[in-house]
Amino acid sequence: MKRIDADSHFLPPCELDGLDDVLPGFSPEALRIIERDAQVLADPDARRGGFRATAAGKEASRIQPRKGAIGLADPAERVELLPQTGFDMQVLIPHGIYANPFGSPLGPDMEPGLRMALCRAYNLAAADAQKRFPDRLIGTAIVPFGDVEESCREAAYAVCELGLRAVTINGNWVGRNYDSVELFPFWKKMNELEAVLYVHHNPFPCQVSEHLVRTYTLGWERMRRLHVSNYLGFAFEYMMGMASLTLGGVLEQFPKLKFCFFEAGGSFLPYTMYTLDRVYRVEPQCARCSRPPSEMIREACFVAVEPDEFCLPQSVAAIGSENFIIGSDYPHAPSTFPNTAAGIERMDGLSDRDKENILGGNMQRLFRL
Repeated sequence: MKRIDADSHFLPPCELDGLDDVLPGFSPEALRIIERDAQVLADPDARRGGFRATAAGKEASRIQPRKGAIGLADPAERVELLPQTGFDMQVLIPHGIYANPFGSPLGPDMEPGLRMALCRAYNLAAADAQKRFPDRLIGTAIVPFGDVEESCREAAYAVCELGLRAVTINGNWVGRNYDSVELFPFWKKMNELEAVLYVHHNPFPCQVSEHLVRTYTLGWERMRRLHVSNYLGFAFEYMMGMASLTLGGVLEQFPKLKFCFFEAGGSFLPYTMYTLDRVYRVEPQCARCSRPPSEMIREACFVAVEPDEFCLPQSVAAIGSENFIIGSDYPHAPSTFPNTAAGIERMDGLSDRDKENILGGNMQRLFRL
């Protein structure tokens, strides 16, 4: 069995090639501006440009030349670090602006073409990392999830041309549920591609008191304080997502779809299965499905657990360990680097088989490794 870190963040430099193929109809002048803006947005150090030109900035760069965490942008550094994490492989998911090109209920829209350019730049970098280290890194793709037609095209390109195995999407469809019928062409395309859907919602940046609403989140009006937009908001989104996928008829219409949900813990899963089954029994006229939701969740949904999740053994006792995976969330909090795997290895109440499933067995089967 390979141990697989299902959630490690990747922030490559924005390098674009052939943008005129990605954005047909844009003038050469517009493409140059879009490329310039994408590169600035993707550079976490862009605002330090003026400081780097000063004497103090030059000295700081000399003393600490590396940008960000080890391996955040460099796949070779990441692979060198991998033995310290307790895993054999990592799945690369988007970080920084790549992780949230989906918009916000309060934020302005991006310039036309910019979201697509960011998606293509990230997908090329993730595919290159996977190609260089096929036994260590698994790349995921991103799509401009607000535009169904563009998302279908980019998903097909990423999977069929670049060889990426998963597509990362937001916890909702621009503030709407997954069972919106306008989204069905995307689900149909993903069902044909048989790529895994990585559902990784995005938090509001912490401002201590009033957080910045940077993504569509269920109940965002009431989650702007206390940092609950992450720790509660993600779970609320995922429960609503599973309701939409099951009771909303998506999984029945597209039975090859597989979903992984991240950074909300896993202990909400037994409750979600129970309560959706209860809705199905009590109000069957509202369901677009012909089977209990829990059956479809068992077949199609995987949830990343935390290494310190004290109620995980009880969750496993309730529904088994076949739907649980783990991700370190490297390199930012709540990452438990250097050895996230140790938390599961040492957890009382889990059998050896349970630990194998969570630490990589389920992911290995999901990606058909």
